[in-house]
Amino acid sequence: MKYALKEWSTTIEVLGKGQIVALWRKGGLEDLPNIKTSFESFNVEQNQFVLFPTYSHQSALKIKKEYLHLFDQNAKPNKDNQVKIKYWAEVLETIEINTLDELLAISSELINNDEHLKSSWNLYPNHIGKVLLLRVHAISDHILITNQPEYAGCKSWIELKIDVPKANSKAILSFKDYSKKSRLLKSILENVRQKEAILA
Repeated sequence: MKYALKEWSTTIEVLGKGQIVALWRKGGLEDLPNIKTSFESFNVEQNQFVLFPTYSHQSALKIKKEYLHLFDQNAKPNKDNQVKIKYWAEVLETIEINTLDELLAISSELINNDEHLKSSWNLYPNHIGKVLLLRVHAISDHILITNQPEYAGCKSWIELKIDVPKANSKAILSFKDYSKKSRLLKSILENVRQKEAILA
């Protein structure tokens, strides 16, 4: 695999421990040419991809307290400006989030704290965000990749210069455990949407 989704290094580690299966994404500034006016939703360009750890914009102020120990361990690349590729993921489902109330309702299933969720929602309100439900896999042999200039910038998707093998990788969660977590998130979301429909 050469295609990669850039994501906070701390988020990747939480996914890699099987504590969450969901990502909230609105896209980077370079993902849409007219992000301030576009009504397009975040584009899932590939269903399977490498999880590429990033450090810019990652902040302890945006992460729930229970994950801060992982932030401290994954705050920057190594001394040679290399990042460690440890996981790849497949998107099993994407869910558009229509209101801030919906997003905050499922915050228990995300790494982000409520303050950051509100901030990201309000930054470009016309840009529809999505929750990606991911089945994450551990790569058998970790790979160190130099953090190239072309990988930088506020963009979600990059193409790596090397091919990351999937052979002998192992799913972090069994399908049963993954399904339990994804059903919980969807159940919370459905309850909120039912209440919204009643009040509409």
